[in-house]
Amino acid sequence: MSNTSDIRLIQMNNYVRPQLVENKSKDWVLNGKNNSFYKYIIDRNNGSPTNAAINNSYSNLIYGKGLYMKSGTANDWIVFMTSFRPKEIRKIVSDFQIFGEGSFQKVKAKGKKEFPYFYHLPKQRVAPQIANEDEEIEGYWYSRDWAKQFKEENKPEYFRAFGTSKDDTEIYNIKPYKAGKEYFADPDYLAGLPYAEMEEEISNYYVSHIKNGLSFGYIINIPDGNSLAPEEKDELERKIKSKLVGSSNAGKFVLSFNGRDAEITVTPLQVNDAHKQWQY
Repeated sequence: MSNTSDIRLIQMNNYVRPQLVENKSKDWVLNGKNNSFYKYIIDRNNGSPTNAAINNSYSNLIYGKGLYMKSGTANDWIVFMTSFRPKEIRKIVSDFQIFGEGSFQKVKAKGKKEFPYFYHLPKQRVAPQIANEDEEIEGYWYSRDWAKQFKEENKPEYFRAFGTSKDDTEIYNIKPYKAGKEYFADPDYLAGLPYAEMEEEISNYYVSHIKNGLSFGYIINIPDGNSLAPEEKDELERKIKSKLVGSSNAGKFVLSFNGRDAEITVTPLQVNDAHKQWQY
């Protein structure tokens, strides 16, 4: 039996930029798999304090003091504000800033003379229909959760685009022109999303580093590791990696398969000045 040690260095998760692919499935087009790019943007907004603060500030600036009428009677204003309620407008504006687009639905009132009502729709739940021969989108699909669209409560429901039918409910999508984007508009800060994610991971790293006793990582020595079959080593490595990798575990660890006479040891790698790694 060989006494040669088998030492493995296990790296942490690497960053992979998400694919911005307009996936066509059935009669709808999704922004990434299961409309997942919207969730990526939401996570960056929730996880990065800088990104969230900027988006909130811009949303407030866009909304300003709300809508107003240049002309018309007081009754016209009351009817309009009843149809387009300020809280719904705020939601639409927030989506427009975060995603670069927004959606709302028109619901026809019961009375023939009454103005229809307009309600905000979460953009991540709306998917456009495949465009017709004239490159026009005639309708939209709505699902509460596209990742679980096969469940009855999330089954996609079709609605005609605003102004294309006499249906009681229609959907309108606010989307500015973006070069090369037929179905979706990316946020203006698209290129900054990786930096927002980096801010999340750095803060997560600091907290984890402190909670783990300012340890940079570990060397794990396995006694009689050479007697293990390659498949057993791989399985042990997989189990340990699933517990320790990621920014939540702050660092790397080295897995060392030693000879029979060695004892199992876990040696921490101390780096007490990790807080100085990101100084500008």
